[in-house]
Amino acid sequence: MNKKTEVSYNPQLGYLKTIFSHNFDFLTGVLGYTDRGDGVVIEAGTYRNKKAAVLIQPLSPSSYRFRMYPEGKEPDFTNEVFSLEKTVSYQVAEEEETLSIHTARLEIRIRKIPWEVSTYLDGRLLTKEQNRDSNVDNMCKYLPLGFDQDDEGRVIRVRESMYMYAGEAFYGFGEKFTEFNKRGQKIQCWQKDALSTNTGDSYKNHPYFMSSRGYSILVNSFTRMTFDMGCGSNVTYGVEVEDSYLDYILFANRDYKDLLADYVHMTGSIPMIPRWAFGLWMSKCVYKDQEEVYQVIAKAEEEGVSIDVMNLDAWQKQEDSGAWVWDTQRFPDPEEMIRVLREHKIHLCLWIYPYIGETSVYFRMAAEKGWLVKDGIGDPLTFCATAGARRKVGCFDFTNPDFLEWYVPRVKEVIAMGIGAVKTDFSEAVPENGVYYDGSNGIQGHNKLTYLYAKTIYEAMREVKAPLGERPMLWGRSGYAGSHTIPAAWAGDSSTHRNNHACILQGGLSLALSGVAYWGFDMGGFYNTDHEGYECMPEEEEYIRSTQFGFFSPLSRCHGKTPREPWNFAPETKNIFSYYNQLRHRLMPYLYSAAWQASLESVPMMRPLLMEFQEDRNVRNIGSEYMLGDSLLVAPVFDQDDFALYLPEGTWADFFTGRLAEGGRWISLKPAMDQIPVYIRPNTIVPMRSAQGGGDPEEPFTDLTICMNLKDRLSCVCYDDNGKNHFTAEWKNGELAITTGLPVKQILLYGTGQLTEVTCNGVSCSWERRDAYTYSIGPVTCLPG
Repeated sequence: MNKKTEVSYNPQLGYLKTIFSHNFDFLTGVLGYTDRGDGVVIEAGTYRNKKAAVLIQPLSPSSYRFRMYPEGKEPDFTNEVFSLEKTVSYQVAEEEETLSIHTARLEIRIRKIPWEVSTYLDGRLLTKEQNRDSNVDNMCKYLPLGFDQDDEGRVIRVRESMYMYAGEAFYGFGEKFTEFNKRGQKIQCWQKDALSTNTGDSYKNHPYFMSSRGYSILVNSFTRMTFDMGCGSNVTYGVEVEDSYLDYILFANRDYKDLLADYVHMTGSIPMIPRWAFGLWMSKCVYKDQEEVYQVIAKAEEEGVSIDVMNLDAWQKQEDSGAWVWDTQRFPDPEEMIRVLREHKIHLCLWIYPYIGETSVYFRMAAEKGWLVKDGIGDPLTFCATAGARRKVGCFDFTNPDFLEWYVPRVKEVIAMGIGAVKTDFSEAVPENGVYYDGSNGIQGHNKLTYLYAKTIYEAMREVKAPLGERPMLWGRSGYAGSHTIPAAWAGDSSTHRNNHACILQGGLSLALSGVAYWGFDMGGFYNTDHEGYECMPEEEEYIRSTQFGFFSPLSRCHGKTPREPWNFAPETKNIFSYYNQLRHRLMPYLYSAAWQASLESVPMMRPLLMEFQEDRNVRNIGSEYMLGDSLLVAPVFDQDDFALYLPEGTWADFFTGRLAEGGRWISLKPAMDQIPVYIRPNTIVPMRSAQGGGDPEEPFTDLTICMNLKDRLSCVCYDDNGKNHFTAEWKNGELAITTGLPVKQILLYGTGQLTEVTCNGVSCSWERRDAYTYSIGPVTCLPG
């Protein structure tokens, strides 16, 4: 079908050329359309009497892909992140003033004159384009959907402008350390070595965000782009992409969890990571040699500190870093070192980066073969890897298949030695004048490189580990849309100062709403600067508050430029650290279940409150506390003089004491130095190892202690490598009936009701009242439920 519609232009729009660059253009109306069967191509007239094309393809009943081609056709080079061409059935309906595309749940309504696209979900308007944001002189403040051209007529930038509703909130954009609700912010999607975790710069910018109105948008491009989320005007938000075409996907769903799941299911599932990864990681910048590694192992055993992973940053010679070659002078027998680590149940993580020093023999070889990112005249592009670097490096070109044929076997050879994880550091510093093998210029290839670098290593690890029944894992600093498929991530170079911890948390929550399920940060902070500008140790309180927060994060790693092992601090500090480390290991069944839930249900382990309590308007802007899994609400202590946390509706139980607190309100606390506020959600459970349980995360989960906050009834699912186990409980008229297949030994019941009888899988259990809030039930004999 092909229909034409005459477009009449509004002569008043002539004022636009007086306030914008003379090379702008935008869509003004529908000229005609063609239903291709896999989508609808709309021919559109523009302000400068040209013809552009818009392709709309429904990808599911509640999502569609939108592409705008200023030249009227798809360009020769595209820079998409995801190739999403599979469509669902749809119908096209034309009326006098509109053209509509319908799926089972969506209506995509295009007004013919002036051009405007509106999206409806189940008959309700979600969002629409903006074309009427003007000032008192009737001058447009934001141009509508359109593009800019250079003096030769080449399209250099495309844009979309959207109507912003009063009170509309926005979340996501990757690991952004700014305020949790991104409304009012300008966000550049351009990977940077942020050098800290408390500014608008970010290592992990994702061109994906959610709206509180029930939709999310993924701009499907690696190219540099800028989002203005109501910074320049409080009634408009939009994006500008420095490319020749516009490509985005809109997902529609009223529920935040379902919205995120729709995005993840379409762009790639979340793989599970190893069980040992949820233990304690120990690291320092740097452990200088093999002997120091042995000293740390011995000291940890002497101090009774369970370490599950050790990270080595400097295992290569400085000039050859990036080439996957051991420095055998400092690490004379790496295979023996790995064997000793495994004897102590410690896995090894190795640092890597995608650069190579210009004095290295590997630089010269790669330059001769054309394996490095080039400058504008075809020479290897050299630059400083960090702001304070004295030597220059080149960057391997991960778009070059010939380079990958050399590189991937080197990765596999090292991984096959028994490496558990790889810390993929750096990659954000490549200048924007780079030229890449696949045809990308520096603006198009910069973000792409950060993703391909990590993806290449992850996939090489998977090829080595899959035949062994093991799981690959990264500890990645940079990332992009799609990074949820190559876990895991850490927050980069953070300060030890307590007010910085709040910024780190906002970054973690924003990244979670971008689909990344497994995340941690440098416990103790990576750096600390004294009054003379030199590196110094964290203060005791800084270390304590940071590690408490870290032990209640999805992943827990100590790392810093100075020592972060707890025995380097005061005895009281070390004791507090040890308590939470032991608690972390006891929580392994709960954490591992939450991790499996993330993989199977596409819900992150760390969740903003709005993900779990969407109808509670009080949580919309809360970025200072979070849910860890389904059951635990965590409120880290930063530098607050008056500490307060918000509890949603219901009766919550203090995780440490069992004391009950009514929600639907803010409560004030004065946490002691050894305390972090953690609460158990109403009618949920927290499965833990018993107090006598082993510290090894890989030991079987047996003789569990169940912490249960029960008012009336609950039904929970716990996951492990063997699948899922159900746990149900009902407390009525003093009788508590429990049904479960979990290997339970003891149950701690938090509640104030009367208890007269307890059965588990139909078998009577003994119980006693511990205090006003806690019943201890057990020993429990759990027969198959």
